[in-house]
Amino acid sequence: MSEAGQRIRLRGGSCTSVGQVRENNEDNLHLWLRDTFVVAIVADGMGGAAAGEEASRLAVETVESGFLRDDQMRFQAMADDLIRIEMRAAIREANAVIVNRAAGNPELRGMGTTVTMAFVRGSHVIVGHVGDSRAYHVEGSSRTITQVTVDHSFVEALIAAGHLTQEQAEEHPMQHVLYRALGQGDDIDVDIYETRVRASDRLVLCSDGLTRHVKPNEIAEIVLGTDDPTVAAERLIERANALGGVDNVSSVVLIVDSIQDDEATMELNRLASLPLEDETLRLTFSDDDTHEGLRAIRSTGQTQSPEEGSDPKSPTE
Repeated sequence: MSEAGQRIRLRGGSCTSVGQVRENNEDNLHLWLRDTFVVAIVADGMGGAAAGEEASRLAVETVESGFLRDDQMRFQAMADDLIRIEMRAAIREANAVIVNRAAGNPELRGMGTTVTMAFVRGSHVIVGHVGDSRAYHVEGSSRTITQVTVDHSFVEALIAAGHLTQEQAEEHPMQHVLYRALGQGDDIDVDIYETRVRASDRLVLCSDGLTRHVKPNEIAEIVLGTDDPTVAAERLIERANALGGVDNVSSVVLIVDSIQDDEATMELNRLASLPLEDETLRLTFSDDDTHEGLRAIRSTGQTQSPEEGSDPKSPTE
């Protein structure tokens, strides 16, 4: 189970905008909501309109075809170490696809993209990251926000080395120049970060079109101001555009809910009535008992909560 024996579920929403200045949207994002896990990705393309759009599209599609292949079954029992390995491998494969596509198409030379992706199973979040798109963890109880990722920009490197303050960095002319992005070369280092979420928390993935304008504390205020993740994502985009929208802007928002035992049973019944391949599911449980119970319901058509005296790991006995 999750924190203090609490069952949780995840709901997600996303939004993207061309902004107020650009003519093309070079961002690409996607959200895969499954019954036992969630995967979200934001990619911010670069290299000119057509090239940037192509690079971010290739990144998202390659992650989907590689990391998410046969996802329903294989992720249920996959160890965290293997998930990290496969996440890195998927992003590196996306890099190779982009490099090869650019090499064979002169009009695409110089294209690249950032990638920030999150895999959430129960309360555990694993983030794979290249570039300066970001992942934030917003704690509902304390209303604090933490940047999970570190930007791969020259300015961020100067901050880390003590040569710049955060205030100086915000005005630096190389603020958005990257030293690491997909498409820059055959080899790519992928950073992995991890965090734990609790009920009422939010997880935000975004392109730098948001963080150019909206400060972290305001991001936290916006996403905590609604219980609808799609509305939260839209409000982030609206705020960035209201403040100038100089770049494409994209956001994915995940909201963590707690559910009581009776609610959990109702959700299990609902899930049991849906086909396994249904992609609209927005529920993830963090305990093995519930996973076993769901599989049992689908095979027997019966539901019995643990409080009624049955062993959820042996529902047919």
